[in-house]
Amino acid sequence: MGAKLAAFLLLFLLLFGCASQPISQGTTPQGRAYRGSATPKVVIVEYSDFECPYCARAQAAVEEILRAYPAEVQLQFRHFPLEVHPKAYLAARAAACAEEQKKFWEMHDLLFANQRLLEEQDIRRYAAQIGLDEREFSACLSSFRPDALIQSDMREARQAGISATPSFKIGSSVIRGAQPALAFRSVVESELAKYR
Repeated sequence: MGAKLAAFLLLFLLLFGCASQPISQGTTPQGRAYRGSATPKVVIVEYSDFECPYCARAQAAVEEILRAYPAEVQLQFRHFPLEVHPKAYLAARAAACAEEQKKFWEMHDLLFANQRLLEEQDIRRYAAQIGLDEREFSACLSSFRPDALIQSDMREARQAGISATPSFKIGSSVIRGAQPALAFRSVVESELAKYR
């Protein structure tokens, strides 16, 4: 009985023990926030909208892939706020301003966790919650500074043939919609096979 319990605990730790470990994050040489590997073989570029419910739903699958391939896969986020979501552009501006203070992912997670609360007062509360310099954040949010980044991301999306969110560019493949981790895994494995 003791050996079976020990085997079960070992299996449980192997499967779930790392789930509480934070996913690595940093900044690319171009100054963009990333999650995952600092030296990736595969880059997933996510085109997303903070008010899009399918984008929020896709986060679990993406996180599963980043945990499964911590040394090989990197996630980069691109802003693609859709006109049908009236609060998405302000949320994108908030995330871009948080990125200036190296807190993009903290803001990203709060925005997706609170999609129904994306008014300016909510966003300012999130900024305080994650420890942003409130004066600097406020100045950024009321300036046009974040718009250049957001517009650049939107142009990049359109040039890549992206018209809906969420969309994920992995090599030459595009995954559209909130797909299960298995859909990502097959594309990632195909890309990794080029290095084997």
